[in-house]
Amino acid sequence: MRRAHWLLAAVGGILSASFAKSAAAEAAPNRWQSGEYYALNGGTIALLMGGAVAAELSFPDVCAGPDSCWFPGDLSVRQNHSLPARRLSDGTALLAVAAPLIASFGRGADARFANTELVYAESLAVSTSLHSLVKFAVRRPRPYTYQLQPGAACRTKDCYVSFYSGHASTSFAAAVAGSYLFAESAHDRGSRYAMWGFELALASATSSLRVRGGMHYYSDVLVGALAGTAVGIVVPVLHGARYEPDPWEFVSAGAGLLVGVSLSQWVPAGNQTERGVATWSVLPFAFRAGSGLELRGRF
Repeated sequence: MRRAHWLLAAVGGILSASFAKSAAAEAAPNRWQSGEYYALNGGTIALLMGGAVAAELSFPDVCAGPDSCWFPGDLSVRQNHSLPARRLSDGTALLAVAAPLIASFGRGADARFANTELVYAESLAVSTSLHSLVKFAVRRPRPYTYQLQPGAACRTKDCYVSFYSGHASTSFAAAVAGSYLFAESAHDRGSRYAMWGFELALASATSSLRVRGGMHYYSDVLVGALAGTAVGIVVPVLHGARYEPDPWEFVSAGAGLLVGVSLSQWVPAGNQTERGVATWSVLPFAFRAGSGLELRGRF
């Protein structure tokens, strides 16, 4: 584990050098850059992702850290355990990552596309590496581990990587960096607004579904969202991006956040408890199936 952390720290130094080399360039110029630019940044992406993989492989299977519920509502999340919500969050996260790539490719595979996606990939790589460092250092048990039968042990390392949420950080890094880079070279305001709204809706829905699935606490997804947002802004800016979103782009992003959280709460998702009783929640009501079917108001 220490070796992986040292590797990621070393990669951070290389990353800084990469940014210093490319700071004078636009994030998405319409011209080809030098071979050194692509080699340096491509190598940085490979090293960052390699460091994250090394951390995954070197972390022991059983190694739980402290689990303090310091954020309002965190304690109540230990009742969540929904496989459908987890699977849906995988889909929304994948779509959040893919959408900017598809939208950018739709405008042509040229120099602008290559430069945009290089910075975009680097944003995701930085987010992934930071998440790997933190989650293995904190080792917070996931909420669903409290749904295990008394005396049962969770013997996989996935049980102890709750803080912070990688789905949230990756989705928000993709949403912010992807929307920013897309908007930087998009001339149509409508497409910029749509991209910000769609991407932030996916990112917020992903985060909310991870909580519903019992994979993360509210604090996990909040910190993950903040970390991903920071990376999504900082990496393009360090590459020389100077685009300033207009007020309506911020409005679109904010509306997307609200829509994503709202829709994710209305999606039917079973909650499997330790007694084998399933509940399906569709706000403001919840259905509970055990010895019988019960309808409860959730206000």
